[in-house]
Amino acid sequence: MKTTHLSSRRHVTIPKTICDAYHLAIGQELEIESTPQGILLKPKKIMQHTSIDAIAGCLAYQGAAKSIEEMDEAIQQGIAAEWG
Repeated sequence: MKTTHLSSRRHVTIPKTICDAYHLAIGQELEIESTPQGILLKPKKIMQHTSIDAIAGCLAYQGAAKSIEEMDEAIQQGIAAEWG
C-alpha cells in the first residue's frame, strides 16, 4: 500500500509506481467519486474521434426517412409501453 498527503491547496501526489502501473500521464484528467468504501480515483475515459459515417453503419433501419411527427409518435408509443 502506498501513502501520500493532502497539501494546503488540497492537491494529492500520486506515486510514480501507481502512475506507471495505470499509464497515467501528466495532465491526465481523473474522475473522483465518493463510495461507501472511500474515495475512488480513476482515469477519465476519452471518447475516440469518429465520423458520422462510421456510426451510421450500425443503425438497423433501412427504410424511407421518417418525418419528425412520425419520430415523435414512435417516441410517445415507446414511453407509453415502458411507463404505462
